[in-house]
Amino acid sequence: MFKYLISNPTTKTINYSFRYISSTVSKGPKGFKTGTTACGLKKNGNSDICVIYSESACNVAAVFTENKVKAAPVLLSKSLLDTYRNTGFQSLIINSGGANACTGDQGMTNAKTMSNLTSSTLKVKQPSFVMSTGIIGQQLDMNKVEKGIKEAITKLNPNDWLSAAKAIMTTDKVPKLSQKIIKLSDGKEANIVGICKGAGMIHPNMATMLCTVCTDAAVGEDVLNQILKHSVHYSFNSINVDGDMSTNDTVVLVSNGQADNKLINSNSSEDFNKLQEAIRSVMTELCQMIVRDAEGASKFVSINVVGADTEVNAKTIADTISRSSLVKTALYGADANWGRVLAAVGYSGVNIDPLKVSMWFSIGDGKDIGIGKKNDQKVCMQFLENGQPLEKDEKRAAAILEHGDVSIIVDLGMGKQHATMWTCDLTEEYVRANSHYRT
Repeated sequence: MFKYLISNPTTKTINYSFRYISSTVSKGPKGFKTGTTACGLKKNGNSDICVIYSESACNVAAVFTENKVKAAPVLLSKSLLDTYRNTGFQSLIINSGGANACTGDQGMTNAKTMSNLTSSTLKVKQPSFVMSTGIIGQQLDMNKVEKGIKEAITKLNPNDWLSAAKAIMTTDKVPKLSQKIIKLSDGKEANIVGICKGAGMIHPNMATMLCTVCTDAAVGEDVLNQILKHSVHYSFNSINVDGDMSTNDTVVLVSNGQADNKLINSNSSEDFNKLQEAIRSVMTELCQMIVRDAEGASKFVSINVVGADTEVNAKTIADTISRSSLVKTALYGADANWGRVLAAVGYSGVNIDPLKVSMWFSIGDGKDIGIGKKNDQKVCMQFLENGQPLEKDEKRAAAILEHGDVSIIVDLGMGKQHATMWTCDLTEEYVRANSHYRT
């Protein structure tokens, strides 16, 4: 664990805590290497090119932004996935410092140049996947990019995932990595490592983020797609920072089979369940790191909606609460304004009965809070029971919401389905960061 402290004279001190993989102690999946460099796309001179390479062809699954305005690398990678699906991929090129979005024909030409240059330099047959992040509407300086790609490939390393995570950062304050190692039924070990970036412009589906998860497990393509869609649904599609959807969102899951395990080709096997649980866990850790690193945020907030008639309705309500600026600003001020939460429930579009709704605020993730559960008054407070307001201790409520990890629990009293969204508060620092993003 490490702490990242940011002090601002006009705001309170914010304390961030993240898990990370140390490049000196963590061994990556077999057959994968990463290479990074600084080619000058970032004004601060930090690394901005990342190449991920597999020694053998990989099965690939990917999901992309649902924004109608899609960046050139998104359009290109979607096309490559359709064209080369049956031959596998071996490389991925990522740049930060420029989104290559809304850049017209020249932007697509530049994306193709990045793809082809990476694959030709690596001497692999298939074109490379391409991912970009940064400011929209500016052409990439391809002289810098081309030089950077060639230099990054000379630095390929099997275990330096920390540098890879750093190279894709934009407004991120810390690199984001997660790793799981599982033992499969045939005794072989499968290693999963994921990196991602994101801190603002975050809203499903998915968020302004790039994510690559690599595993050396042998996995069939159809099964890989099932695992990806399941994992993204419960991770990257369950976070919100500011309600804005990016043009570049991409999540890629690749497997090269070098763990030499028995091919996982059925969704009914024990190994499928183990691998899906591990990949979902990696993606959950990564997406929660995004929320904790959100621009200007001082609180990590879990929104748990329970007692719904369907999971879809539960998630719709949780998402609506997570997008409310009034809820998010109240959380920043440690103001237990439950009326704002109830208002969001009411305008979510879900047909609810207000006289069945109960509500709590809590320290932590709130998983053990609610009707029929032990409610320790030191860690939680109930504000609403079956639509009726309860007496409130304002000082104790404020003390609960002063914590860095808090939760809102809403019981709809309509069924047994539930959903969770992760979000953050909204602070002056968010406005400051985004009012000067380009400068």
